[in-house]
Amino acid sequence: MSGRKIAGAVVLGICLVIFGFWLIFVRAPTPQVICQHKIELVLNEVPPEQRVGAEALITQLELRCVEAAKKKIQFRGKLVYAEFARCVAKATTLGEAERC
Repeated sequence: MSGRKIAGAVVLGICLVIFGFWLIFVRAPTPQVICQHKIELVLNEVPPEQRVGAEALITQLELRCVEAAKKKIQFRGKLVYAEFARCVAKATTLGEAERC
C-alpha cells in the first residue's frame, strides 16, 4: 500500500472512532419521553386524595416541559441536554428528577 492509502485509512479510522464516541455521549431520550417520565413520577408520588391537585400540576408540566427541554437543547447544547435527560430518566422520584 502506498503512504497515501495508509494515511487515508488512519484518518478514516480516527473519524469513525470520534463519530462513535459522539453518538454514545449525545444519545439521550427525547423531550417527550423525559416529560412523560416526570408525569409518571408525579402520579406515583401523589396520594389518591390529592389527585385533583396533581392533575393541575400535570397539566402545567405537559404545557411547559417539552418546550423547556427544547430550549435547553437550543441554549446549552446537545451534550448538556443528553446528560440532563439521562439523569431524569434514571430518577425514581420527582425530587431526584428536579435536581437534574
